[in-house]
Amino acid sequence: MTIQRTLLSLLPGESAFIEKLDVGISTCKLLNLGVLPKTKVTMVRKAPFGGAYYIKLDGHQLAVRTEEAATIILENQI
Repeated sequence: MTIQRTLLSLLPGESAFIEKLDVGISTCKLLNLGVLPKTKVTMVRKAPFGGAYYIKLDGHQLAVRTEEAATIILENQI
């Protein structure tokens, strides 16, 4: 049994590669913003009180909501 890691599990400064996006209401928005499989994502910081997650993708920074971050599945690192 493997446990899927999501963007929510990254600590500030930690990086991982995106494996896939779970289908949800914001999937199209994330794809348009460049959140694509095989893209390296770095957690910049988490907003206080769980408001948003600030991430860096291909040199661009963006903020995603908690609900959106939960749909971003990361590759398992061995």
